[in-house]
Amino acid sequence: MNHLIAPNKALGYSKLYLDFLADLPSARRLYGSGDLPAVAQQLDRHAAHRPSMVHILRCQNTAFGASERTLAAIEQLLDPKALCVFAGQQAGLFGGPMMTLIKALGAVNRARQFSQELGRPVVPIFWIAADDHDFAEANHTWLLNRESELVRVSYDTPPASALSMGKTRFSDQEALDRAISAYRASLGETEFTLWLYDLLDRSYTSGETFVSAFGRFMAALTTDTGLILFDPSDPEVKRLAAPFFGSMLDRQVAITDAIHGANQLLRESGYHVQVEKDQQATHLFLDQNARTPVTRDSGQFRAGDRSYDEHELRSIIDSEPERLSPDALLRPVMQSYLLPVVGQLGGPSEIAYFAQMSSLFPLFDLPAPVRLARPTLTLVESRYEKMMDEFGITFDELTGDIELVVNRVLTASFPADLEQRYSQLRADVASRFEEFSSQSLQFDPSVSEFAKQTFGKIDFSLRQFEDKLFAGHKKKQKEMRDRLYRLGRSLYPNRGLQERTLNVAYFVAKHGREIVSFVHQRMDANQTAHQLISLAEFKK
Repeated sequence: MNHLIAPNKALGYSKLYLDFLADLPSARRLYGSGDLPAVAQQLDRHAAHRPSMVHILRCQNTAFGASERTLAAIEQLLDPKALCVFAGQQAGLFGGPMMTLIKALGAVNRARQFSQELGRPVVPIFWIAADDHDFAEANHTWLLNRESELVRVSYDTPPASALSMGKTRFSDQEALDRAISAYRASLGETEFTLWLYDLLDRSYTSGETFVSAFGRFMAALTTDTGLILFDPSDPEVKRLAAPFFGSMLDRQVAITDAIHGANQLLRESGYHVQVEKDQQATHLFLDQNARTPVTRDSGQFRAGDRSYDEHELRSIIDSEPERLSPDALLRPVMQSYLLPVVGQLGGPSEIAYFAQMSSLFPLFDLPAPVRLARPTLTLVESRYEKMMDEFGITFDELTGDIELVVNRVLTASFPADLEQRYSQLRADVASRFEEFSSQSLQFDPSVSEFAKQTFGKIDFSLRQFEDKLFAGHKKKQKEMRDRLYRLGRSLYPNRGLQERTLNVAYFVAKHGREIVSFVHQRMDANQTAHQLISLAEFKK
């Protein structure tokens, strides 16, 4: 069962994303040429910061515990012909939802494919969104427990202010212990959890940041792939990016006009605008004990309740660049400023905001990377695959009202009108017996009392049969209803795609860490349809 679900609105896809996947001209014109060899050729003329970035990536990935394969991939970037493919996601608790891993594996496959097509090295890099400061989005993950119930596991002690996740530490040991205990309690003990829990304990310790812990966890999960992890909040990265921040100030009017023009084109084409920005936005954030957006204000700049003139802001860029970070629209441009990015993977939201900022690359004399839809998939365990086959349940049905599925299956297994028909049967038996008794007692009235006793026994037996029939039915009905709800929670949890909710630990605990390699081999990174990957053939 490696079924494909055609892209559709029921999967939560916007019109823009559907048109992008269908390669319609109205959507594709928003993303640059998409010509892979042409982008690669343009990158040859761009002086990327290769030696400095190799040093940074080597240090970061060594700290994460990266494999020799990953470290070798980093060294490849010293080759002036080497390019990279990017994917990224925030540093979600305990690895976050499964789509984080899927994005990373998709980047690995795309890098391998592009390397073959271009005949030059292409390495996969995963941008950990370390500058993001949405604690409420990163502080939790979801698991299925042993009863197949959804369990939210969270670290519930936020920082005192809106710090970036690269600076947000696990400072509350008790809160971290509670999260790890809830994680363990949900998954229980299996033959595979010893490795998983050991990794968890080594990665998530008091004093680590969300990003450093995430990096260790992801490095272990992807150890055989050559994936490079990148933390952009590193002060060395910010020093390297300081000229880019300065260029952003130089091009404020051009940036605003380009985004405004892209937004207008999106609306004229009937598409939505993913990221709404004020005309005064600089697209920079400044850390002043909290990550704060910088805006233009009557010839000056404002961050929170503080004002800066241009000289002061440029002074911060020169002397304290680690305090600065780009917003979502300028982040991909900064990636291309730092490294030779030939391709960028994204999901529905990312593809939407890529449409708003593709015209920014020429402002910085950079080629826009080829935009790629990330792979999307659902893992289907053997028991659920058999259940879907047995009752003819489709994935499309599960994305709708689960009660409709329940009612259909229960009706097929036990007719809805059976109770009414059985009541009619009892009434017919009573009527016919009464008719027969009345006629027969005309010949022998002495058996009248015996006739009453006989009907009483018949009616008692019919009632007993009814009680047993419907008691058994109700029990089976409850069992079937519970099974269907478990199916829904596994394949479409929280009324959304599995990859957007469930943590991969659920599958690792049941099948072992080799499940990651299995999924990596089975996924098709070029496929735009949603892939249902059967685990029936997985060999533990």
